[in-house]
Amino acid sequence: MDESSGGQSPGDEKRRPGRPPKITDSARSAAAALGAELRRLRIDRGLTLGQLGRLVGYSWQHLGAVERGTAVPSEVVVSACDAAVSANGRLVSMLPAVIREQARVRHQHEAARRPGRSIDLLGARARQVCEQDDLDWGRLADAARRPSRLSTAVVEDLELITDRQRRLYHELSSAEMMVHVQAQVGLLVSLLDSPQPDSLRHRVASAAAEAAGFAAWLWYDLGDLYTMSHCYRQAGLAAEEASDTGLRSYILGYQGLVARAQGRPESALEFFDQARQSAQRCVSDSTRSWLTVLTADALARVGRGGEALAALDAARSVLAGQDSRTDEWMYDFDEGSLAVHAGTCLLTVGRPESAAAAFTDALRSVPPSCERRGAEIQVGLAAARLASGDVEEAQRLVLASLETFAARGSVAGLHRIRELQGTFRARGHLGAAAAIDEQARALQAVTV
Repeated sequence: MDESSGGQSPGDEKRRPGRPPKITDSARSAAAALGAELRRLRIDRGLTLGQLGRLVGYSWQHLGAVERGTAVPSEVVVSACDAAVSANGRLVSMLPAVIREQARVRHQHEAARRPGRSIDLLGARARQVCEQDDLDWGRLADAARRPSRLSTAVVEDLELITDRQRRLYHELSSAEMMVHVQAQVGLLVSLLDSPQPDSLRHRVASAAAEAAGFAAWLWYDLGDLYTMSHCYRQAGLAAEEASDTGLRSYILGYQGLVARAQGRPESALEFFDQARQSAQRCVSDSTRSWLTVLTADALARVGRGGEALAALDAARSVLAGQDSRTDEWMYDFDEGSLAVHAGTCLLTVGRPESAAAAFTDALRSVPPSCERRGAEIQVGLAAARLASGDVEEAQRLVLASLETFAARGSVAGLHRIRELQGTFRARGHLGAAAAIDEQARALQAVTV
C-alpha cells in the first residue's frame, strides 16, 4: 500500500465525485431490507465499511455485499453488526425473515427442477402474479415486517424463553448463549414498536428488561464492557416503560456489581443506594436483603467497616424474616447466596476466618450443576484461605476454579484468577503463582 492511500483500506476510501452509493431497494427482499437498515445505521454512526469490518472482525467486502442484499449474513455477523452500530436488536430481529425467505427460494428452485406438471403449475402461478399490476409490492413488504399483535399466550411463551435462558447460564458458556439471548432481546424490543394492550405491553417490556439485563451480564462475562453498558441502558429504559420500579432496582443492583468488579466502589455504592431507594417496599424481602448485603460489601470497600457490618446484620435479619412474596425476575436468593456476599464483605474488613466460614457454607448449598457459581465461590474461599496463611488450600481452590472458568469461557472469571495470582506473587508464594501459569498453559493446549 503506497503513502498516497493514507494507510486506508479500500472500505475506508471516500467515493469520488460521480460515484454515488448504489441505492438498495429495501422492498426487493428481506435480505435487501436488512442490508439497507445496516447501511443506514452505519452511516448514522459515522462508520465506513472498513471501520465496521474492524469492529466486527469481518471483511468490508462481505459487509458491503450484505448491505447490497447480495450476501446472506450468518447470525454471528448480524449480532456483531447490531452491537457495533447500537441497533438495539433491530438487525437481529430482521434475520428470521431473511432465513425464511432463503428457505422459500430454495424450495422454489427445487420445485422448478422437478419434471412434469410441477413446472407447469409454477409457471401458471408466476403468470397469475405478474398480471396483478395494481399490487403495491413495497407496501406489502412493509406490512410483512410490522410487529405482530400479541396475545396472552404468546407473551407467556416469551417470558418462559427468557426464564429458561437465564437458567441455562449455569450449563452453557456465555459465548454459546450470546447470539440467542441477543436475538431474544431484539424480538422483544421489536414487539414494542407497535401498539399493544397496556397490560401485555408492560409484560413484554419487563421481559425485554430482563433479557437485556441478562445479555449485559453475558457481555460483562465475555469482557466487552462497552456493549455491556449499552445493554444495561436498554434494560433500564425497558423497565421504565414497564412501569416496574422493582425491576429497575434489580437492574441497578447488577450495574453496581459490575462497577464493583471494575474497581469502582464509590460508583457501586451509588448504584446500590439508588436501587434501595427505588425499591422501597415494592420488592420482596429476599430482593431487599440482596440489595442490602450488596450495600454492605460496597461500604466495606470504601473503608466504612462499621456501617458495612451493620448493613450485613440488617440483610441477614430481613432474609430471616422474609415474607411469602416473590419477584418473578429475581434469582433464587437464599441463605447460601447471602453467605457469598457476606464472605466478600468480611474478607474486605479484615476477618478472613469468618469469611472462609461464610464461603464454605455457601459452597455446600450450590447444586452440582451450577459449576460456574461454585467456581466463583471457590475463588472467594481461596482468597480467604490465602489471607489466613493456608497457601496450599488456596492454590488447590484456584486451580479447580480456573478449570471451570476456562471451560465456560468466562473472561471475568479468568480475570479474577489473574488478580488472585498477583496476590500469591506479591506475598512471595512464587511456586503457587507458577503452578497457576502452568495449569493455564495446559488448559489452553487442550482447548486449542
